[in-house]
Amino acid sequence: MPADRLSAWAGDPNMLVSAEVRWFWKNAEPHPLTEWFRGGAYPPGGGTPRTDEYLVDPGQRELGVKRRGGTGGIEVKGLVERRRPAPAPFAGRVQIWCKWTSDTLTIDHRPRVSLRKTRWIRKYDTAGTVVREVELDAAERPRHSPARELERGCQLELVALRIDDRHETWSSFGFEAFGELDTLEDSLHRTVAHFASDAPRVTLGTELSYPEWLATLTS
Repeated sequence: MPADRLSAWAGDPNMLVSAEVRWFWKNAEPHPLTEWFRGGAYPPGGGTPRTDEYLVDPGQRELGVKRRGGTGGIEVKGLVERRRPAPAPFAGRVQIWCKWTSDTLTIDHRPRVSLRKTRWIRKYDTAGTVVREVELDAAERPRHSPARELERGCQLELVALRIDDRHETWSSFGFEAFGELDTLEDSLHRTVAHFASDAPRVTLGTELSYPEWLATLTS
């Protein structure tokens, strides 16, 4: 979808846009990245396991369809375009994604793969001139203002993954900026720059989106 058309639709409350960059590791945690992630000013939010079911489509690397655990709704997420790389120490191709949620669509009776996820989140408010971390609770919501969700910002995600009954585990680390379409890239780049002085570089991980990663597992 062209970015100008996406911008025109971005006010749809059933549609979310994001700018993302992500890496995966097989049978290993990304040390010392894990220690750095957990050593911030606040403990990471989240940490509650859930199981998501993804539609299996081995030839598809730009579209993901899943049933999110705990909600029953279907999420459809598609790649819009690729942007300039993020700066060091997290240099990686920034991708713009769009996500829709439906309570009518179904992936029942279709090939699926189940992923058990345990996700930890650090979230940063980028609406002001200074990038500011927001303390989160176990539900990944702001601890001191639980009724208000951030409208513009960027989150860091560290995820432990287990695939169906396979005897292998995966880890993922990534950035996901959220807000209005024309703010996404700036939010992600500013958040990465915020860590430039003390964060370790990403090593050995494979840079992939979730659909790309799933395609490598199921092809």
